[in-house]
Amino acid sequence: MSLCLLSITTPVALEDTFVDWLMDNPLVDGFTSIPVSGHGASESRMTLAERVTARSRRVMFQVHMEQPTAEQLLGEIKSSFAGTDLHYMLAPLLEAGHLEQDD
Repeated sequence: MSLCLLSITTPVALEDTFVDWLMDNPLVDGFTSIPVSGHGASESRMTLAERVTARSRRVMFQVHMEQPTAEQLLGEIKSSFAGTDLHYMLAPLLEAGHLEQDD
């Protein structure tokens, strides 16, 4: 099986809800969240302040797992968060792991 990286970008207003959802999902062992800015042609979804600064504040969540598990998780996300302005990317991952500290 192959590892992959699932990245999901959410509106800031959805951050706490999405964190809770991921924490409660048995498919997810852990994840990373990162504040990011979105830039692009979706100006109609931007607030006035975001239009002025030409960036939309978002939160990116990343989780790495086996591809079939990631596809299952993505299906659950699509079902649970339809219509909430999420963006996702699923990409192959060559390697992932932890570097343990020697005792």
